[in-house]
Amino acid sequence: MKRRRFLQWAGGLTIAASSPLRAIAQSDDDPQDIYNRLKQSLDLRFVVAGGNIDVAIAGNASPLDKHRIEVWIRRSASAIAAYFGRFSVAHWSLLVTLNEGDHIGPATTWGHPTSMTHIALGRNVSESALHDDWVMVHEMTHLALPTLPQRNAWFMEGNATYVEPIARAQWGQLTPQEVWRWAVDDMPKGQPHDGDEGLDHTHTWGRTYWGGAMYWLLAEIAIYKNSGGRYRLQDALRAIHSESGGNTSFWSVEQTILVGDAAVQGDTLSSLYRELKDRPVAIDLHGALQQLGISEVDGAIRFDDRAPLAELRRSITTLQAPT
Repeated sequence: MKRRRFLQWAGGLTIAASSPLRAIAQSDDDPQDIYNRLKQSLDLRFVVAGGNIDVAIAGNASPLDKHRIEVWIRRSASAIAAYFGRFSVAHWSLLVTLNEGDHIGPATTWGHPTSMTHIALGRNVSESALHDDWVMVHEMTHLALPTLPQRNAWFMEGNATYVEPIARAQWGQLTPQEVWRWAVDDMPKGQPHDGDEGLDHTHTWGRTYWGGAMYWLLAEIAIYKNSGGRYRLQDALRAIHSESGGNTSFWSVEQTILVGDAAVQGDTLSSLYRELKDRPVAIDLHGALQQLGISEVDGAIRFDDRAPLAELRRSITTLQAPT
């Protein structure tokens, strides 16, 4: 399975790529241009888990190409619906640009003038790559939360980075070991370095994606502890999703946090935000993973069911009924 790699976020939300990262790139997509292209013609239209999905394909697409793209989208949407209880938004438009090669991405998602995504797809992409793809699920996760100011990009990117593998695991597309492999290997990249500031001020690749993901892991643990196991982070995110209606809403981070905290009857998201937004804080990631019973032994991810938060770890990757 390919490991995740990101190009730098820009303009909309994400530029994600499954090909090797050779340079930091900026997207030159104009969202209004993408919107106009999507209005001109559609190649696919279908409904998944309450979401109306319109797809335009740039490039000569055969019936087989269209079928593969629809299967890919449906599979990704099923994972998102598992996590949020339904699809990310009521209506989503997707432009797929076919190009040479066998890679998926880059991709960018916007909430204006409507919920829409532009993603590149290599004509020679394998069935296994489409089957195992995370890029589409990452973009669909962005659709589910409101759009925040640019300084809070880490909040949005970190959320998509954290939720995507969990959603796929809840729908049986990943094993729990694969989910936590990414935490063990990649979350340390989000720790602050010399000269870094808080998450609202240091917008490097590592701090944006993996520093943001650590915020959500800490929130996951704190919500469970503070509620005596009654609530999960998923409850907070489902509430934000339901009340905002997705990424066509433009909220402040404070409004988003308020809705999430209310759903779990606490102040976990707000207290963590206050702690991490303005100053660099080294996270005890090893200790957090130990509490969950997660470790690496001889190159393999191992679970300790005697760990204090083993029940939480198991529940995170287990399908939860919609509230």
